Amino acid sequence: MRILFVAPKIPWPATDGGRIAIYELVRHLTERGHQAAFLGFGSPQAADELRAHAGLMWAKAIPRNTATNPLSAFWNLFSPLPYTAAKYKSGAMSDAIRSAFQEELFDLVQLENTHMAHYLGLVQQHNRPAVLRLHNVESLLAERYARTIAPPFSWYVALQARRMFQFEARACEQASLCLAITEEDAERVRRMAPDAQVAVSPAGVDLERFYPQLMSEEPGTVVSIASLNWPPNVDSMRWFRAEIWPRILKEEPTARWIVVGKDPPADILGWPEEDHSIAVTGFVDDVRPYLNRGSVVVVPLRSGGGMRLKILEAMASGKAVVSTPLGAEGIPARNGEEILLAPPDRTFAAEVVRLLRQGAERKRIGKAARAWVERYGWNRIAAALEHEYSALLEARLR
Repeated sequence: MRILFVAPKIPWPATDGGRIAIYELVRHLTERGHQAAFLGFGSPQAADELRAHAGLMWAKAIPRNTATNPLSAFWNLFSPLPYTAAKYKSGAMSDAIRSAFQEELFDLVQLENTHMAHYLGLVQQHNRPAVLRLHNVESLLAERYARTIAPPFSWYVALQARRMFQFEARACEQASLCLAITEEDAERVRRMAPDAQVAVSPAGVDLERFYPQLMSEEPGTVVSIASLNWPPNVDSMRWFRAEIWPRILKEEPTARWIVVGKDPPADILGWPEEDHSIAVTGFVDDVRPYLNRGSVVVVPLRSGGGMRLKILEAMASGKAVVSTPLGAEGIPARNGEEILLAPPDRTFAAEVVRLLRQGAERKRIGKAARAWVERYGWNRIAAALEHEYSALLEARLR
């Protein structure tokens, strides 16, 4: 098949969950013999690197600053569009899509993320199937985040959640096929847009890159890995520091916590000066050395949604993971077998302490996690998606 991918960013370097989820799927589809091209917002240099690493026919970057701007966010109060979607509406991207259709004959177009739904109609004007891949149900993320913050910001986010719900519902019904990352998200889409065609295509993990290295483990070390430019992740780290870490230290005074993630806010950057048991790395080129040092990996998420690629990477590395139920949403591993789930209260601290003390239990869970996560190898996910593409194209011929 010849596939055009249209995305809100050039997924290179593939250093966060969103980029990894796009890059790995594209790479594995091209390795399976499909021809693919790519359009995304970003730099020409990143597009060139993506083309080379993902085996693309071509990749083109559309320059656009999509960073959140407080003034633009304010003026969005007078727009019917949700702010996070409005940022990605671009005449230059529309022109690039038209040019791509003039130059190539594509079998289908896959739009990555709800925010790119602006271009569904343009694709369908060219009589091509438009697949919308939902990395999250964005309205749910906004709704959950609004509950964790105080007014007046909570009012603004709640307004955005309502607008996003309407935007998502229209987009899902318009798309030829919606791909949800989790079964939970697929059910939400079906309720939101009853006429939508929905399938589940989960996120995956590179099983050759992430594998157990038990000799690297440092006793008493807790690791968290998350992009710290996303508000739900920042909230989770602050909550863990305030409510959970002191309880862990009370039971295990020599414990150490390594916070790995790009763009940490100033207060998080300052934690090591206030508490020498905490290390904050900021951005790292490769998370594996830090992941392998951990005795326990924690995911204390209290808002957000979707599927945490970092949990899959930790499981593939043979690590025992303690997560809130929300943090592990979409990962149907068995609690107490391949993962430990704990509510966001003192129980979370108790489970971390238990694993720090019980090496045999850590190893048992880590070994089971590795065996379980092998079903999420990217090649298997790409193969399943091929069947969805084929069914979509065959249905159009009937």
